[in-house]
Amino acid sequence: MMLWFIAAALILILELFIGTVYLLVVSAALFGAGIAAFLFNSFSLSMLIAAVLSAVGIWWAHGWLQRHRHSDTEESARNDLDIGQTVQITRHLHDSSYEVHYRGTLWQAQAQNAASSDAPVSQTAVIVGKNGNTLLIQLH
Repeated sequence: MMLWFIAAALILILELFIGTVYLLVVSAALFGAGIAAFLFNSFSLSMLIAAVLSAVGIWWAHGWLQRHRHSDTEESARNDLDIGQTVQITRHLHDSSYEVHYRGTLWQAQAQNAASSDAPVSQTAVIVGKNGNTLLIQLH
């Protein structure tokens, strides 16, 4: 009976090092099997409960992760420290293309809201994304 709780604790410790949700589910299932072994003193029933709880828990965790997963572009945008930073427009090149000053150097930038093609040179903008080495900006 005590082996179920020891196995659950070991799997939980392994989960802390690896960082997956699935091992947490298996640890909870082994804990449930330990409770079943304590209540019913049946190894077969404990094994069945561990298997059922693991299967149902992994199925639920997989579905939850799929529903809450973000697209790769959204994840990269969340991790990009340049998004949301202010740039200084130095000159208008053509159409919606600008040259901006950011991080001590000049960058090519593409305006997302290029309604006014005559943006003043001293105007600032905010970085909303990247397309390769070109900054995507939102004019103020």
